[in-house]
Amino acid sequence: MIALLGQTVRDEIVHADGTEEVRCGGAPVFAAGAIAAAGIPGVVVTKGGGDALHAELGRRGLPVLAGPAADTFVSRLVLREGGVRDHEIAALGEPFTPADVAGWAHSTLASASAIVVGTQWRGDLPPDTLAALVALGRPVIVDAQGLARPGLGPVRPEGPLDPAWLAGAAAAKFSDEEAEALLGGTDGPALARAGVPVVVVTYGEGGCAIWTGGEPEHLPADRIPRLADTIGAGDMFTALFAAALARGDTPRDAAVNANHGVAEILRLRV
Repeated sequence: MIALLGQTVRDEIVHADGTEEVRCGGAPVFAAGAIAAAGIPGVVVTKGGGDALHAELGRRGLPVLAGPAADTFVSRLVLREGGVRDHEIAALGEPFTPADVAGWAHSTLASASAIVVGTQWRGDLPPDTLAALVALGRPVIVDAQGLARPGLGPVRPEGPLDPAWLAGAAAAKFSDEEAEALLGGTDGPALARAGVPVVVVTYGEGGCAIWTGGEPEHLPADRIPRLADTIGAGDMFTALFAAALARGDTPRDAAVNANHGVAEILRLRV
């Protein structure tokens, strides 16, 4: 069973025609859909959001374990003509704590074959909480998206990486922009600064690169003509990559399988 740990996000979207929409967002939404579509047992472990958003999250096909939280992370997206968009963090959720790991979430996390952490901002998973997850003895795979977001305001990747943010993780996934901001590049010496044994860098339609020491190996993605959007592709990739590692795939094979799995889902958006 794969445990998907992350905030339930309130996505507030303003469309180009002025209409507004509120929907469930956050890493677990897309990760859960990918895991469920692949027929892999999993569970979402989350905070924030409330009953309505949790119900929407649950429709992605996995059970949802929601812990107590006073605050909900809010992401605001303003869409403009020509595909331009303004994205900002409007409110921060309540961070995951060591008490969460030892308390309401313990039995679920401890029984998982791997724990996938999808962060929304830099304070989502403090180093002591990551240490508590690692102490469970399960591989922890971290999506570094949130580590490049210092807090409220416009979303733009910022670094550098504090090694404590990934200490003890089995693997980490960065987009190319996040790797540039947090690690200072995407070559071997830069990826080594993550301080974890396996690093994946995703390049959207350009595929991904896998690093386990030395220089990274580039792995192409399946080409999908007329693709409508790639929202959530990184979250899906991280979850499928972690699931493949948990079943014994090599990091390279896990990345190849994750590439193909994401492509199969994105083809439905054409």
